[in-house]
Amino acid sequence: MLKICAKSEGLFKREYRRQLLTSICITIIPFAHGLGLGWYSVIFAKLQSPIETALDFVITVNEGSWMGGLTSLGGGCGNIVFGILADLVGRKASLYFLAIPYAISWVLIYFAKSVEYLYVGRFLAGISGGGSYVMVPIFIGEIADPKIRGRLTSLFSLNLNSGIFIGYIVTARLPYHFIPVLGVALPAIFFLSQLFFPETPMFLIQRGLDKRAKKSLKFYRNFQSTTKESIEEFEIEFDNLKCAVTASHNINMNVTWRDFCNKRAAIAFANSLVLMMLNIFCGAYAILYYTSNIFIQARANLDPDTNTIIVGLVQVTGVCAATILVDKFGRKPLLMFSCGATCVGLTIFGLYGYLLQNTAVDVSGLSSWLPLVNVCLVMFVVNAGLIPIPFVLLVELMPPKIRAKASAICLVIFNIFGFLLMKVFPVALEDFGLALPMWSFALLDLFGLVYISLFIKETKGMSLNKVDP
Repeated sequence: MLKICAKSEGLFKREYRRQLLTSICITIIPFAHGLGLGWYSVIFAKLQSPIETALDFVITVNEGSWMGGLTSLGGGCGNIVFGILADLVGRKASLYFLAIPYAISWVLIYFAKSVEYLYVGRFLAGISGGGSYVMVPIFIGEIADPKIRGRLTSLFSLNLNSGIFIGYIVTARLPYHFIPVLGVALPAIFFLSQLFFPETPMFLIQRGLDKRAKKSLKFYRNFQSTTKESIEEFEIEFDNLKCAVTASHNINMNVTWRDFCNKRAAIAFANSLVLMMLNIFCGAYAILYYTSNIFIQARANLDPDTNTIIVGLVQVTGVCAATILVDKFGRKPLLMFSCGATCVGLTIFGLYGYLLQNTAVDVSGLSSWLPLVNVCLVMFVVNAGLIPIPFVLLVELMPPKIRAKASAICLVIFNIFGFLLMKVFPVALEDFGLALPMWSFALLDLFGLVYISLFIKETKGMSLNKVDP
């Protein structure tokens, strides 16, 4: 691993440092969104218990499923709203708006008097989360050097999963009303951090603000040289970027449905939809949202909250691996590995659940380690491929003319899939046990392995203005 890092284009090189710092700052909201997801995963079981709930009411499985489902519906609304705002008011201005719904959501959760407060809170959190799925990849994609773009875009998933991990810990170990206070503080920090970096060069060029665009490009390239050769190289880079963006923007001025129906766009759109479907139905989100409940179903010997925290740490490790490897080995090999390994892991987990719940076979000797090891394996490999990389490819596969709008459409469909999963899975888990849901996810992962090997093109190192599907 250290050799891989040494040979790769270092993220800490002088010309990349501001790109890295900016990417870290704008992924605070994904971190905050992850905190909410981790909170929900642990608190869902607690709010069902009259003994453990910190509120004046308890929730049912159906009400809990609505909390998860409404987060995804809010995400779909956020995809639409921020997909429009991205081109209307700019990338940076849109980032400011991400903080508002999220802060309000935690205020509602703090003062919750009934389950309806939780419904509205999770819906608003979904709006910010869905907006971040649109804005963060686009913003990073437009400021990042192609050599490190994959790793910087993977910071989205890294911070999202880090937030989930922290959410697991604080929800399991701290009082209910502490988490909303932390949840409100994060959007405030995010809002303030946006004051220190400019709009993307590509958007400023689209608006004809060449002087600001040049300053922006100098900022993100950390250009400080005064030598004639370096200045000439920078001017050539800026002129090439301006020509590419201007040509693309001139075409983009009149986007119609025909632009979505040509062969290149149709292939990119179809591939992106399949990747969104694989991302949602690979099994990771079901485990992510309902980790504690799954361990209860699996009759794991360890405390469900302790298992959940361990899984959260494994998720972060998996995304770290993807962040390091995505620009070294490319997107396609990591996706294929992730699909294959996830399929094997979920098949084994489904078999364990079948033996546990439908036969007289004694699996008590396995319950002390197999559920935890298996879930950790699955969450590591999906976070090394199936979770972060589809969102990198979503930006890279789309033709520049329809990139913002098509990405927003794909993410709306992604959240519709998410709503269906979050609403149905807890009920299916309760009615059918572990086996059927896990085997269903494994079958889709097998389909994903075949599809990716045949139809997904490698985009490593390609320019955002030249990628063909």
